[in-house]
Amino acid sequence: MKRIVIYIDSMNPAGGIERVVANLSNEWVKQFNIFIVVKDNPSSFYRLDSRTSLITIDCPLKLNMKNRFSRIFSLFSNIIRVHFKLRKTISKINPNIIYTTNPVNSLEVCLLGKKKSKKLIISEHGSKFGYNNIYNYIKKLVYPRAFKISVPTTLDTRLYLEEGYPAVFIPHISTFSRQEKNLVYEKVILNIGRLTQDKRQIDLLRIWNEIVKEKADQGWSLKIVGRGEEKENLTNYIDANNLNNSVEILEPIKDVDKFFKMASIFAFTSQFEGFGMVLLEAMSFGVPCISFDCPSGPKDIIDDGVNGFLIEDRNHKSYKKMLVELMSNNELRENFSNQSFIKASNWENQRILNQWYELFDEVDQG
Repeated sequence: MKRIVIYIDSMNPAGGIERVVANLSNEWVKQFNIFIVVKDNPSSFYRLDSRTSLITIDCPLKLNMKNRFSRIFSLFSNIIRVHFKLRKTISKINPNIIYTTNPVNSLEVCLLGKKKSKKLIISEHGSKFGYNNIYNYIKKLVYPRAFKISVPTTLDTRLYLEEGYPAVFIPHISTFSRQEKNLVYEKVILNIGRLTQDKRQIDLLRIWNEIVKEKADQGWSLKIVGRGEEKENLTNYIDANNLNNSVEILEPIKDVDKFFKMASIFAFTSQFEGFGMVLLEAMSFGVPCISFDCPSGPKDIIDDGVNGFLIEDRNHKSYKKMLVELMSNNELRENFSNQSFIKASNWENQRILNQWYELFDEVDQG
């Protein structure tokens, strides 16, 4: 039976990358031996199949998100500290395949030697447009050495192929199987994501503030679910604009379906997005989505005017207009809900998994 190592900084966050890893490992473990190797506490926010081995190399990565130079220093010092412990762990497991989710973890694997690079599959999760210069430089060093780069969006796949990288298009599998569709009568707008500048929840709050000032909120409320370094700024904005009666910031929970079941609209404002797993999750419950047409994931999930709205990026005026339209037009919301549910229900998880299994066979042949 093949041994697959999934190497990731941590499984403790309630983020999209960690959810994708949990989804995949819970499927892969049915056919392979799965070892998730982390740098910190060997626990997972999301449920993992009991057959999965969760191992720590005890080199936690701690980044100061408010200081760029401190963050860079911590990043590279961690790469040095990780090396020998990672080498020992990987050698002990002796995997057929190593799967990583970001450029730095991929670099750490490549530093173990050419033999390990030949087994490396790097899974892209962020948008190609969302990386800074340091990460782009690491990618130039690492990506040509990997066996494959799996990319979940059509645009980024094309761009990576044009640059000569061994990219292959593999979307993420859906988190939820067929659900009972929302009736979308509850006046709740939902946003789920890390509270960071890239997710731009502050833009959503600014748009919502204008809606409230114009008395167009119609009894609706906005719930933002997540944790991150922007929480204080978001909370301060809510307080300063007297939005406490209509806006809540909530902590993530493991049973995230509870949030989707209460929502009638999912509002997304990311600056960059690799795939937008949370959009597909919302649609699994028949929740209509509205999103900026940021590079590059939302356009692969939302069919504009069919199951949701794709708004020109940064066009706050248009976003506000279409959000109010969704709030006030019950028939439109129900139509989008039906189409969202159909698209999510037809998501081809098994076909996507078969792509992975074919890729794993190629690694052995290579």
